[in-house]
Amino acid sequence: MDLSSIIRKMGHSLVEIRARALKSILCKLDLSLISVHDIVQEKMLFVYLLEWFNFPEVPMKEEALELLLTLSKHPSAAQMLRDVGAVDFLTQLSPNVEPSLRAVIDGTLDQLFHLPELLPSRVVVYSHGPRSTSSKAQEDLPKMGYFHKSMPNNMDIPPHKIAEHESVRCLKFSVFPWLTLTNTDRHILSSNENSLGSSNPNLVRTTCELLCDVIMQDFPAEIFLQRPGIVKSLLSLLRLGPGKEESGYIYLSALSCLRQLCVGLRRRLRFHQDPSFYSAKQDPVSQNSSFSYTQEVLGTQRSGASSPGSECSPRPSLVGRTSQRARGDGQDGDAASNSSHRSGGAVQAPRQMAHSPADVAHVELPDLGVEDVLELQLRQLTLAQFTVASMECAIPLLKTGKCQYLLCDAVLLLGDSVCELVWDDRSLAGMELKEKLQTCMELLGDILSYHHSCSVDIPNNSQVHHRIAYIGAAIFTIKLLQTILPPEKASDNLPENTATALFHLCLDTSLGSLLPSMQETAVAYLEQVNSDSHEIYRRVTRAALWMESTCIFLREGEKNWLELVELADQAIDGLPFHQHLPIIKECFEQPSPLLQTESQKLLLKLLAHPLLPVKTETYECTLNLVKDCLGIQNATRQEPGACAGVIFLLHHRVLYEISTFGLQDSVNALAKDILLFLLKGRLMMTASAWDRFNEALYPVMPILQGYASTEESLGNCVLLISDMSDMARDSVFPSTAKLKAALRLLFTKQPAVRIAAVQQFLPHLTGSDDSNTARPKLDQQMIASLPNLFCLKNPLDITLDTSKNAYLCVYFIILYSDMVDITLKRSAAEQLSVVLQGEISVKRFDCLLEPCVCILRKLVYADPSLRHSLAQRQLLLLTLLRVLNIALCFVATFFTSLSLKHLTDNIHSFVFNLSSRYNVPFQAATHHAVSPYRCVLVPSSDLQTLNPARQALQVAWNTAWHSGIDNLLQELCGIARDVSEFHPDLKLSETQVLWLKAVHLPTALQDCIQAIVTASGHSSVASALSRLSIYLLIDRLAFPHIPTYRCRETLHSLSWQAAVTRFLQVRPACVEDERLLVGIIAFLNAYFTQIHTEFAADSEDEDLRWILELLLNQTSTKSTGEHQEVKNHVSQRLQRELTHFFKTLLRCLSHTTDRLCLALAGPFKSQLAVRLLQSLRVSDAPRFYGLPNLERTLQGMISVTAQPGWSSHCPDLEPSSLCSKYLSGLLEVCVCPSVCICMWHECQDMIPQWSLGNEAAAEEASSSQLGLAWLIPLWVDRDQEVRFASLSLGAALSSMPSGCQALCASCQNISGGLWGTLLNILLDQQESSMVRREAAFILQNLLVMPMPANAEEAKDSHWQHPCVRDEVSGVSLVGLPALQALLYHCQYFQHVGLSASSCYCGRYTFYIQPRVGSHCGPRLQESASSGKRDLQYVNPFSGSVSVSPLLMCLAGQSDTDTSNSITSQDSRQGEPLAVEPVVKVTPDLLTAHCGLLTNLLAILPDFTLTAIRHNQLLQALQTHTQLHLESVRPSKASHRKKEEGYLKEVKLTVEILRSALYCNDECKVNAHLTQALNALWPWLLLDDATMEAVLELLCVYTANCTTACSSLCGSGPGLVPGSKSSSTSSLMHSVMKLASALAPDNSIIQNLAFSLLANLVMSRDCRCLLQKNNFLQAFLSVPVPKAAGVKATSVSSGWSLLGLWLRLLASLSFTEDGQQSILRLTGALELLADLAPHRRHALLTLQNLCFCPANKSHIIANGMEVNIVCPQCKSVIRKKFSAAKCSLLSHFVHSS
Repeated sequence: MDLSSIIRKMGHSLVEIRARALKSILCKLDLSLISVHDIVQEKMLFVYLLEWFNFPEVPMKEEALELLLTLSKHPSAAQMLRDVGAVDFLTQLSPNVEPSLRAVIDGTLDQLFHLPELLPSRVVVYSHGPRSTSSKAQEDLPKMGYFHKSMPNNMDIPPHKIAEHESVRCLKFSVFPWLTLTNTDRHILSSNENSLGSSNPNLVRTTCELLCDVIMQDFPAEIFLQRPGIVKSLLSLLRLGPGKEESGYIYLSALSCLRQLCVGLRRRLRFHQDPSFYSAKQDPVSQNSSFSYTQEVLGTQRSGASSPGSECSPRPSLVGRTSQRARGDGQDGDAASNSSHRSGGAVQAPRQMAHSPADVAHVELPDLGVEDVLELQLRQLTLAQFTVASMECAIPLLKTGKCQYLLCDAVLLLGDSVCELVWDDRSLAGMELKEKLQTCMELLGDILSYHHSCSVDIPNNSQVHHRIAYIGAAIFTIKLLQTILPPEKASDNLPENTATALFHLCLDTSLGSLLPSMQETAVAYLEQVNSDSHEIYRRVTRAALWMESTCIFLREGEKNWLELVELADQAIDGLPFHQHLPIIKECFEQPSPLLQTESQKLLLKLLAHPLLPVKTETYECTLNLVKDCLGIQNATRQEPGACAGVIFLLHHRVLYEISTFGLQDSVNALAKDILLFLLKGRLMMTASAWDRFNEALYPVMPILQGYASTEESLGNCVLLISDMSDMARDSVFPSTAKLKAALRLLFTKQPAVRIAAVQQFLPHLTGSDDSNTARPKLDQQMIASLPNLFCLKNPLDITLDTSKNAYLCVYFIILYSDMVDITLKRSAAEQLSVVLQGEISVKRFDCLLEPCVCILRKLVYADPSLRHSLAQRQLLLLTLLRVLNIALCFVATFFTSLSLKHLTDNIHSFVFNLSSRYNVPFQAATHHAVSPYRCVLVPSSDLQTLNPARQALQVAWNTAWHSGIDNLLQELCGIARDVSEFHPDLKLSETQVLWLKAVHLPTALQDCIQAIVTASGHSSVASALSRLSIYLLIDRLAFPHIPTYRCRETLHSLSWQAAVTRFLQVRPACVEDERLLVGIIAFLNAYFTQIHTEFAADSEDEDLRWILELLLNQTSTKSTGEHQEVKNHVSQRLQRELTHFFKTLLRCLSHTTDRLCLALAGPFKSQLAVRLLQSLRVSDAPRFYGLPNLERTLQGMISVTAQPGWSSHCPDLEPSSLCSKYLSGLLEVCVCPSVCICMWHECQDMIPQWSLGNEAAAEEASSSQLGLAWLIPLWVDRDQEVRFASLSLGAALSSMPSGCQALCASCQNISGGLWGTLLNILLDQQESSMVRREAAFILQNLLVMPMPANAEEAKDSHWQHPCVRDEVSGVSLVGLPALQALLYHCQYFQHVGLSASSCYCGRYTFYIQPRVGSHCGPRLQESASSGKRDLQYVNPFSGSVSVSPLLMCLAGQSDTDTSNSITSQDSRQGEPLAVEPVVKVTPDLLTAHCGLLTNLLAILPDFTLTAIRHNQLLQALQTHTQLHLESVRPSKASHRKKEEGYLKEVKLTVEILRSALYCNDECKVNAHLTQALNALWPWLLLDDATMEAVLELLCVYTANCTTACSSLCGSGPGLVPGSKSSSTSSLMHSVMKLASALAPDNSIIQNLAFSLLANLVMSRDCRCLLQKNNFLQAFLSVPVPKAAGVKATSVSSGWSLLGLWLRLLASLSFTEDGQQSILRLTGALELLADLAPHRRHALLTLQNLCFCPANKSHIIANGMEVNIVCPQCKSVIRKKFSAAKCSLLSHFVHSS
């Protein structure tokens, strides 16, 4: 790239020009258009960079200094900077700049002070284009002949490298290698670009169709990025969007073009990744331009029709027909001005054909001048830029347009081109991509909001459209985010509106039901970007779970009751959301275990629920249950267990809740009734139930007595509890409890209750059984004052003080001692009371009473257990009552029953209810102002007011209520809907129902099919088909997420075929019919494409049978070859869809195994082939000739001819005749890639029928005259695919002698002839491996032809090839001498050696994704081993190439000595190559070289053997594969996918190594395979294919090599010195395990394992190992068929387990110790004797055993000889192994 003009501008006086020049250089570096190596020699650049700071105005200081720093790191640049005085300049500049820039200068100076390093001999260049700036310079380059080694001036330029500059970190792939175009090509692009900008809609649409169908098929896709004018025009058409008129749908044509471009770019990306097609050739122009066109393609369309008859036909003929079409093979006017620009080997035109009249009338194209390549490369689009721009223009079409397919393809390209680093990349390219991506995400947010918030007033079909569009946009959004944006970076980069849309997606229940994993992905992003929204989502999800649990609880009554309790608990938690109160009644109606023990918490939660409706319903249900169980109606039932239903209420916690909170709440009436029924239910309860009730009632009596009253029912019942007048009537409570209850009533606030209480305990107050404790009777005044005894105006403060406790123990001991005087005790008690802050009032009591009571009061405050114990002592209570001054202690004992586990034990704290119902004489804290069982409600009001959340809950409830979405929609689709069973707020709206039906695939697809069946117009069917196609697309777009319902599987369960059959059986009659048929075919194409991509199933075969029968049973109509005048684009679209559909069907047929499908496939393929041929034969009607139709026809022909037997089922034509017509028709067309591939396919069926001589019919006369002259120029076409396909075609033709002769005849006028041409291609180090491989195949086939060995033989030989002539001496060589001269001259063996030493076994040339082994790379062709030395033809269609006889040189010289050969050893054999290889040599190419060497060894053994040894070729092939085998060993931490990738590399390496070791004892001895394979063995067990390859390698390795055999058992030299190996871990042990493992019949691995053991038993070490491990013992347990079946299966069971064992024993019996091993097997001889009459190997084993005299006696002693021989003696001559039996018999006779 010439940068001198830009560099000069850096010194311009205008600051704008200087800045622009610097920016240009920096941009080129960022985009990898140039590299540092390209500018380090530009001295003026360094001068201008330093003088940059001498101008008055200095912009971009930092950028200039950073560039200087970068350059200073290169040795030559640093030297040049030192030369121009940069050290002094920067030293003076440093103090005058900012500190940040000063650091950059210091770094630069530091680099300049480094010592210069030696420059590398070859530097890496990151340039993506040629150095020269004009094609004119390339025209002056000398042409290269096949034997000229001179290279053009630019050949020292290293190959293109597909990589991005290191500063741009976000690009996985930047730009494609630069392609230079011809003048014709540029005219094509320019004219079509101009047509796209036309104001004529028809012209624009026609141009789009031409681009999509033709130009983008022939031009490499990257050209449209390198010249982005057409792409920009197409994007501008997208921005127009849909319109109302027909012209408003132009954007659809632009969409098709862009989608085609996306597909092409992905294909080209994979193409460049394939090492087999990696090429460094820089062919700007070819003599054969495979994408050269004439007038129509050049943009001179004068009407909207794609094929006007007045125009010149753009696709010329090969055979020179005198028609209106011009020739377009690169040799006529359309490329005349550029026909000599090729920089490769110059191959002259085979012969000039007579110009047709169209050639004369051809319009000469004006010269467009020289391209400014630098400017073009600056303007080209990177793959990422194109992808993002396409998405940015297409996303707005998601509102109304159909752009989902384009977006689906674009997001795949985005993943291939951009990585996650884009969000942190600070380069210009990175920041631009980041901004564009954020714009795309923002647009998607707007689209989602638009469809989600659509009005409910629009028609139903419009709402369905919005819903489907919303789901499609949502899936694409998540797919885009997963492709490019890591969740952890979402918070900083996701636009706000997109985050809001994600929130709505997370709450979209229908999306979650369709793609649950995708919604989980959206939730992961939401969690990162908005924690508040994620919390709302989490709450909604939890509420939905509660709703689901509620419905399950209502539905599943037979479940385990523990599960029911859990479900009921979740249902109660969800009550604020679903408000389904019947759930409470359901809890009460469950079996009794439900509401006991663990479920008691649920009852308490319901009784204390904050929601009043819930609480009221709970109390009502409780009351109803109590009434049912304890009502008077039960008195007549005579059912003692009727009260069992209320057992759950008879617990103190339940009674506490009802008494404490129920009686004072709004449900107090219900609570009172419940308690009344319980208190009055003694007669209705069993004795145990009543006792249980009283036991539960006792702890809550203090609370219940607070409601004691003399006026109401409950109060009277409570008052009667403490009545002690009739002890015999009620003995439930002990007298102490009743006394406590009566005394407790003294503290109530109701005077009447206190008076009644006095009357209850008054008899006990004065009476006593002990006269010593009796008190005098109280007077009436005292009795009248008792009710108000504890009514104080000011409550006392009873706070305890425990700080004065130093002498407590001493005082207590004195007080407690019996030996101390009473006076001293009183003093101690007084002191003790003082310490405890007791106030002593001196009254007339006993001396110790007052201090002791004070002490007691303090103790009962502090010790709950003591308080509880004292409360049970009736005498103490009465004593305390008599001591009226001890009220505080009195209260403590009365209320001690409230000290439950769930309450406080502190006497200072009372239940809040007590403080309001009692007069407590002291100040006390309260607790339980609200119920301890009251749950905290989850906030629900905000969710119910938030529309997305509310709708999500509505759908969740309805789905759970109907046990799934399926039942819900069935219910909703009914005539009447009754939703009164649950809360009306949960009712679904009509819009919600439509949304659910639109997303639920079974319902939606059924609706679509029904709409098609009942449709009365085109629009209804088109709308339904559009929906069906979108549903199919959703499956594809959602991958790898798996939907709940797969569209294709769901469709198969519906009768969709009948719905569309009627449209396929009727020929369209109008444009509307054609437009509808386009939609039907598009749907069928999408449907059957899904079949192709998914796993095979019976349903797929049924679909194929249906469509094949439908197509074959149609009535014949007017031939499609008789073209009608088609002028509307609908017909073009129909033809396009039909072509795609038939291609899809053919792909499906290649995967089916159904017999009926295969039977129908034959006639279908043949009929389709005939119709396509009729479309191709256009010579009779040139006015209908159009490139789009032609290209579609060719694409169809490619698919048809790729099918086996495509020509065999035509009723009117023989296969050979049909193939000949195909060839004739194809030769009429310009040989583009499609034609080459089609003819290549055709060779499979008609190689013998090709018109290579005089067999041609009159119709093909012109093609026979041409011969193969049309083929040879294609070998050097600029399109690599054309070169590959045409050479493959040549390889197929050369497999026959007539083909070899035709090829040679077609190259007579070419310098070097056929042989020189092929060798030049094969040894072209810049050509791709696949192209070179095909050239090797042709050469290998040519070597089979009988070549004269000397001049005498040449006189009588009809094969005079190859032939070379020395221009100086005039000597000519023919045959083998000429071949030797060619090989010597072109340094063939040096090339092969270099290729073998640099074989590239990687799967990709560069990696876009991590190397996980998910895609299979180039595979070495699989073949079986063969030891024959015959010459081998290569059939490229056989699927395998025999490479086993690779290096037969080590087997010795050939039996036939060839004389008159050029010296076999020459000084040039050791010379290095003039040009080092710059492409990747793949195993495929190396395999082809092996095949070529095989044939060379057969015809030139001495010459080839010497050359191979001299060039150390053999060692290069062994060494490389062995090293690679060790290098690809998987690590212990490898993941499964990575292991699969490694195993594929192992398989490739093993296959090459197998070929290298074939019959090569020298390499076998030096190979160290055992250690490497033993280490790889655990991974080999993971993959059968790799194991098969390894076992085949070991079979070749151990064949006739005892050293190799010994190495497998751990005792030979094959082990690496110093390696640790035990006999139990040898490779042979592993092989024995494989052989003895259970395996299916005809197991290849087991067969190979036995074959390997058969080789190994020839080694004594291996035989010892077999005997040591008792391996042979397993032979006795092998299943043996009965005698009748043995014979029947003897032929077909060669791989049976019995057959494998017999072959192994036969091999083992060749040695004496092996025979002894067999004889030691008890019963082995008998078994062999039984099998010998029917099994040859059993008979041979016995024969070998008899060769040893020591064994004969053992056999004769067993009397086996007669059993073996006599039954067969009558027909011994007729048996195939009669000789063996006779031999065996002779041994027996001699022994006798």
